[in-house]
Amino acid sequence: MAFQHETRLLRKVAGALSRIGLRPGALVLVALSGGADSVALVRAMLALGDKFGYRLAAAHLNHRIRGEESERDEAFVRALCDRLGLDLEVEHAEGLRAGMPNLEERAREYRYGFFERVVKARGAEYLALAHQADDQAETVMLRLLRGAGAAGLAAMDERGPGRIIRPMLAATRAEVLGYLDAIEENFVSDSTNLSPAILRNRVRMELLPMLEREYAPGLAGRFCELADEMRELDGFVRIAGGRELAARIGADGTLSIAGFARLHPALQRAIVRLFMENRLGSLRRISRAHVEAIRRLCLDGPPNASLDLPHGTRAVRVYERLLLGRAEVLARPRFRAAIAPSGTTVVREAGFEFEAATLSAREVSLPANKMEALFDAREIPDGLVARNFQPGDRLNPPGMQGRRKVKKIFIDARIPRAERMTFPVVESGGEIVWLPGLARAGKARVGEGTETVLRLTAHRL
Repeated sequence: MAFQHETRLLRKVAGALSRIGLRPGALVLVALSGGADSVALVRAMLALGDKFGYRLAAAHLNHRIRGEESERDEAFVRALCDRLGLDLEVEHAEGLRAGMPNLEERAREYRYGFFERVVKARGAEYLALAHQADDQAETVMLRLLRGAGAAGLAAMDERGPGRIIRPMLAATRAEVLGYLDAIEENFVSDSTNLSPAILRNRVRMELLPMLEREYAPGLAGRFCELADEMRELDGFVRIAGGRELAARIGADGTLSIAGFARLHPALQRAIVRLFMENRLGSLRRISRAHVEAIRRLCLDGPPNASLDLPHGTRAVRVYERLLLGRAEVLARPRFRAAIAPSGTTVVREAGFEFEAATLSAREVSLPANKMEALFDAREIPDGLVARNFQPGDRLNPPGMQGRRKVKKIFIDARIPRAERMTFPVVESGGEIVWLPGLARAGKARVGEGTETVLRLTAHRL
């Protein structure tokens, strides 16, 4: 029986390594906590090293959260690696303490940051994590509880993201423990894994066993199968979404949402997710609700609106463009575009386009409305620029002493607050000369001595 346990786990790990396709001679760094899963992974990968030709090293982070138990774990890992002849990197965490807010999340971020530093320092091509099938089932259940979509239910993969590999993902917790028993290997236990205060622990110890016992025997295995199917589906949709995203993302990092409503909803969601991943670096703490809210923003507007997201980020729609970034940056959108003296200049950030023509003064008639302005071309030698409104902007009206606050003009015209920061201000030589549809300044006005006129017409996109 012991032999069967040993060969079963080794066969599953070998199958995973074959599918992953490790490069012979590559260095694999194993994240080694000292728990049953990570010890089993180290022993299995050492046993299969000659067959696949990789090199192995280990890394252990002492979180210093559990006092003497943390020190015990480090001592155990050091002794294990010394006995196995395995190169080990150890680091002591700084700034983590029991009872601090979001401890689990902070510890995870610190841990992965440590692993990434060691991977780079050692030149490792792979980081092996000891997740197994029961972890996968728990992850699917947790994401179901949190309302995840297809991408979230895909859960963990044997390979990725980045250098990460999970060679034990097909093995169950029972198979891991059977393997360690068969090879007579010890491990340490983390007491926090028994704490009912942690949701994952309650799912593992209470919810999944109850569902399997009373409603659906074998549910954990079916969750793993569901994750595989969702991963395949998500992969297919990501390919389609990636092609569409490449055609829509601009050099400035904004997303064109022109014609967005004509796309299939699944493709819309894929584009939004990929755009968020592209701009934020990861989708950590981004839920299906966030994706859906941004999709509705792209479809229904309004043309100038924003949504606050986790990590202090914000999504902003500016007519047919979507911006995504740090909230404090997007709160003050900045654009500055030179207006061509002839032809059309599109300022997408403002949701406006400007049509310009340079004419003889004899050919020009009076402006048709406030969306058209005439300028003495001689008085604007540096041309015209459209930029975003800035607090403190003032305009010098014709025939008046002093200057008027642009903000007051916006208020009198009932321009919504959300539109003011993207409303185009037209200036020449650093002086405001026109607010399209609202007000004209006295500078560069057409008079009796004007010979050449620049006619500028503004249109909302």
